[in-house]
Amino acid sequence: MAIHIYLRRVVRLVQRTVRWYHGLARSNSRVKRGASLAVLGLTIFMGSLLIFQVLDPYPLKDWIYLKLTLNVMGLSGVLTYLLMVAVLPLFSPLTLVIVTGSAAFGPIKGFVLSYIGCIINANIAYMLVKALAIEDAWGNGRKGSRIKKTIQRHGYIIVMSLQLVTIFPFTLINAAAAGAGVPWKHFMKATSIGLLPCILLYSFMGSRLISNAVSPRVYFAGVFVVILLLAVMALRKRRA
Repeated sequence: MAIHIYLRRVVRLVQRTVRWYHGLARSNSRVKRGASLAVLGLTIFMGSLLIFQVLDPYPLKDWIYLKLTLNVMGLSGVLTYLLMVAVLPLFSPLTLVIVTGSAAFGPIKGFVLSYIGCIINANIAYMLVKALAIEDAWGNGRKGSRIKKTIQRHGYIIVMSLQLVTIFPFTLINAAAAGAGVPWKHFMKATSIGLLPCILLYSFMGSRLISNAVSPRVYFAGVFVVILLLAVMALRKRRA
């Protein structure tokens, strides 16, 4: 009988929480909608950490285990790392992935693999934005047209300069270049040069930095949160 009463209380608490969150997410206030995303993100993050803790996946116990796993996998490990560099920066910081590759494969091999993966990532981001036709959605007025033409004319210098200044996320620069209509040839030449200093820096400092980085569980849980939140935001905009 006591268990039955306890379960009823739990169910009521869950129902109240769901109603509260639903009201928060459907609110007309941007602050409240933003708070709902924060609550959702925190819940997903803690849930992901709990799942990792229960499943206890060997590669995610520590960076050293992830490095050992990639090395044992041989060619499959190399291809897996290339896939990580090509895809993960679309949702998360690139530097930690590069540092991991350096520590796993050594600075020289890690640099080469990171560079190839970054070039693939740059093309993915560029092509995705091109497919969305963002370039055609702005710059149709007189002033906007002048700005767009200036960016397109000097796209090589602008993109390379932004890539060299590592404080800007690479994916954001790649997407902005595509959205501004920078020609692909100019974009690729600029990216091929602009990526080098950052990848060199983090590749050759990777072995020292990796021990001080966040754990793989926290990192991949954060990536999972970002991916889901982006999906939720996209669905909300589509419904609106």
